[in-house]
Amino acid sequence: MRLRLPDVTLACVDTRLPELALEALARCRTQVDFGRTVLFTDARWTGEVPDGVERIDIAIDSVPEYSHFMLRGLDAHVRTSHVLVVQWDGYVLDASAWDPRFLACDYVGAPLRGEPPERAVGNGGFSLRSKKLLQAMQDTALAIHHPEDICICHENRERLEQVHGIRFAPIDLASRFAHERIPASGPTFGFHGLFNMDRVMPSEELDHLIDRLPDSMARGLDAHDLCRQLIGAGRLTTAQKLLDMRRRLGMRDRRTWRLRLLLKAARIGQRVRHSMSPRHSP
Repeated sequence: MRLRLPDVTLACVDTRLPELALEALARCRTQVDFGRTVLFTDARWTGEVPDGVERIDIAIDSVPEYSHFMLRGLDAHVRTSHVLVVQWDGYVLDASAWDPRFLACDYVGAPLRGEPPERAVGNGGFSLRSKKLLQAMQDTALAIHHPEDICICHENRERLEQVHGIRFAPIDLASRFAHERIPASGPTFGFHGLFNMDRVMPSEELDHLIDRLPDSMARGLDAHDLCRQLIGAGRLTTAQKLLDMRRRLGMRDRRTWRLRLLLKAARIGQRVRHSMSPRHSP
């Protein structure tokens, strides 16, 4: 039976990679019926959205502007009790992991790495937010800045809780909602992060995704981390795709050189294991 969430709007704000954003929305909608699905994107984008997805044109030209929209602009477009915010590199993984207690919270996001429990919740790239929170963010006494999830969960958490009665999910519940930099200990409703896609996406689909990554993404730390994990998992052909992109971009930084050495060592290891397998033994 499909999960029905009529009180939740599914939303993605993306003016750089709307095609990939639509794919993330489609993956979410494969398992869940939402009250409404919205793609916020650039008016200059000439693509089309599928049936069941509403397009709203906005003007966002930088990551800080994205944060400002999420903090102050999203409220005007949400009519349901909650909104599930996704990005192109995160989506619903397992609808059976949904817990009705998520809707009792005003903010649920994957726990952040390296933070104490009282401030670890959570990542905004795949997050559930209440209409109450969106309205509370209009408080002019709040400090509004980038990144938006840290702005909500760290800098303004005390005022949001004490003045507006905002409820952040406890860390154990957030851990079952989604994972990002902290590996999941069990099934989660969703995830966020390019560096997790080797664990959740079939090889062929991941190869196709990498072929469409813009240069700015290939240069980043997330692509580096994904490449390293692919090498560790023995998926060397896919790892080579990422390294080829970085080479084409002229990247000669220490991290990229380390990846090249790791890939070379992994290939040697594969050849040795292949030569020592019983059917190749003399």
